Amino acid sequence: MLPGRAQAVSRSVDFEGQSLPMTMHSTGVGASMFAIGIAALPPGLAADAATRRRAIAYFRDGLVRNIGGTVTSSAPATLTLAPGSLQRVTAGEALEARGRTADGRVAVLAARFFIVDDRLFELVALGGEGSIDAQALDTFFSSFRPLS
Repeated sequence: MLPGRAQAVSRSVDFEGQSLPMTMHSTGVGASMFAIGIAALPPGLAADAATRRRAIAYFRDGLVRNIGGTVTSSAPATLTLAPGSLQRVTAGEALEARGRTADGRVAVLAARFFIVDDRLFELVALGGEGSIDAQALDTFFSSFRPLS
C-alpha cells in the first residue's frame, strides 16, 4: 500500500554487464518517500543463488550510497505470498540505514529486497529522523504482494 498516488519511472540498470529493465513506483508524503522498484532478471541470473545475493547487494548498496549512508541493521527478510500462489521467493533482505539528504538533513532509510521467480523487488521508505512511524513502515512492508 503506497500512501498516495504513485509516479512511475523506468530505466535500465547495468548489473554485471547485463542491462536489467527496472521500473520504480514512488510517492511522497510530506518529506518522506515510499517506493517499490521491480527489475526483471535474466533466467541465468535468477537461477543462481550467489548471483541473487550479489544482485540484492548491488541494489542495497546503491540505495545506501544515494544517501551517503551507513547500514545500521541488515537481516534476512521473509515475504508472505498470496494463498495458493505458485510463485517462489528465493532471496530476501531487510535493511535500515542512516545518511544525509542532498540539503544535509539526516535521512533514515528502511528497505526490503526480495527475489521472486525472475523479478527483484525493492521496497523503500525514506524520510527524516522520526518522520515515518513504525506502524506506517509495518503497513507498507507487510501489505506488499507481488502479482503473478
